[in-house]
Amino acid sequence: MDNFANFSEDLFRKFSRHLPDLIFQFTRRPDKSYCVPIASIGIKNIFGCLPEDVKENLDPILKVIHPEDRNLLIEKIEYSANNLTEFICEFRVCIPNKSVQWILAKSTPENLTDESITWYGFCTNITQQKKALKKISILANKLEAILKAIPDLIFEIGLSGKIYNYYSKKIDTLLILPENFIGLNTFDIMPNSVNEVLKVSLNEAKENGHSIGRQYELVLPDKKLWFELSVSPIELPINDEQRFIVLSRDITERKRDLDKLIQLSQAVEQSTSSIVISDLDGNLEFVNHFFTQITGYTVDEAIGTRILQSGLTPKLTYKEMWNTIKSGKTWNGEFLNKKKDGSLFWEDVTISPVRDNSGEIKHFLAIKNDITKDKEIEARFNKIAVDQSHQVRGPLTNILGITKLLNFDITNEEKSYLTSQLEIAAKELDKAIHRVVGESRNQQIN
Repeated sequence: MDNFANFSEDLFRKFSRHLPDLIFQFTRRPDKSYCVPIASIGIKNIFGCLPEDVKENLDPILKVIHPEDRNLLIEKIEYSANNLTEFICEFRVCIPNKSVQWILAKSTPENLTDESITWYGFCTNITQQKKALKKISILANKLEAILKAIPDLIFEIGLSGKIYNYYSKKIDTLLILPENFIGLNTFDIMPNSVNEVLKVSLNEAKENGHSIGRQYELVLPDKKLWFELSVSPIELPINDEQRFIVLSRDITERKRDLDKLIQLSQAVEQSTSSIVISDLDGNLEFVNHFFTQITGYTVDEAIGTRILQSGLTPKLTYKEMWNTIKSGKTWNGEFLNKKKDGSLFWEDVTISPVRDNSGEIKHFLAIKNDITKDKEIEARFNKIAVDQSHQVRGPLTNILGITKLLNFDITNEEKSYLTSQLEIAAKELDKAIHRVVGESRNQQIN
């Protein structure tokens, strides 16, 4: 028997020589002391001792168990002994000149005839697995934080349209709750118009590696919402099926703002006034279509310049304008500007400051109307007024003079003469008035 036992132990050591882990028989004697009758050479890797060191007692192992884990290990050994249940425990060991290592021990107990309890099992070093799990846990926490920070709807969907998972906290824009659609096909719960867009996006992502920017409208009982899809394939197929991460972004507000912006842009472009935006130094940043029609400059020629200044507008006018708009007020006045062909034209200009959300002035907005014709008409009427005043003033002066002479003490013959002269002057005044009216009417027609 001794030869057979020795042969068996020798054979065990040969079998286990190249195993880095520990294979053991661990025993609790009737007096509740512990020993390790059989241990592979892997015990040196696990606990830093030799098999013969622990044949009679467990002290060489207990002294390297991490102080915080020692009581837990003993409690689990005793629980397994008292209940004859499988022993499983993870604990740390502190071997001199080595970093702290994590060990997993698993064994199965059985009663011996002498009322001892013995376990057969193994110990393996799981330090790398623990480190890997810690990294995975950190990454998982980061991923969870990222997903929570994303305000969009995120789905995991198969190419067939089956929904496997849902990652977003925002559920108020869903037709049904996540627990009611996981495992279903989008074609069973979404309108056809939405499914068509999703189908195109999935196929595009499969072919090109991504799909971005496709939009769909979702009509709910109380509102209409717009969404934009971003789709990327999951690199490794899951259960032999290609799956995709689908991010659905609510762009309803952006869509409304864009519609308003388009309306505003159309109004600006179709305006019959020149509309320009400049920086704080007066350099043009935007001009509308009517500006190019009036001035002859293209948009590219105008942007970044002050091309309209003719040099004929008084410097005092510019000074007043800048003082007004830089103080945050609106200025209105007239400029004599120059077109691309060199011709001059008058503009009635209203300039207002444009502020950002904090109230700081960032740009200036100018609305300008060509008043050259008005200026020309005004000039003609001023000339007519001067000419007409000369035409009327002569006969009127004669009438006033003759009327004053008639008040003097004169002869009847002199009165008769003055009366005839008064009649002549009145007729000349009448003719002058008719000429003035006729000339004014012609100017209005022209």
